[in-house]
Amino acid sequence: MKAPRAPATTQTVAVVLTQSKVIKGPDGNEQFQDAATIKPGDVIEYKATYTNNTGKPVKGLVADLPIPEGLEYLPRSAKPGASLVKAATKTAVFEPEPLVRKLPSGKTEPVPYNEYRMLRWSLGQLPANGSAAVSARAKVEAVAAPTAAPAPTTPPPRGK
Repeated sequence: MKAPRAPATTQTVAVVLTQSKVIKGPDGNEQFQDAATIKPGDVIEYKATYTNNTGKPVKGLVADLPIPEGLEYLPRSAKPGASLVKAATKTAVFEPEPLVRKLPSGKTEPVPYNEYRMLRWSLGQLPANGSAAVSARAKVEAVAAPTAAPAPTTPPPRGK
């Protein structure tokens, strides 16, 4: 006789990603609003919360936070900060902020913040039933409207 199958359990570590629009309140303090609608110039805070759903610590936790196309990462806005976070462009090579790239001439230049596509934190151990959060801010870039292609022209009909 086969043993009954155990019911499916929740993930060992669950991740919840949220986004909020950061605005200045009437008192000058920051407030957070729903980011269902955004426009160029808005500042968005992305937050990933990792929750350990087990009764034992999880070791070697690495937290990733994507930065979608059309957003410009705001320098040094990653939390927890500088000693734990590394950034990457679409190449997915993670380095400490600010990123630099080597030019064909051998010189280096800073990578523009609008090319950052991912942040990564090495958080280490997440306690049993504990949680940890990472966050970063990005500004919505102005998107140029696509230029309309000229309408195709058709030659006038030829008479017979």
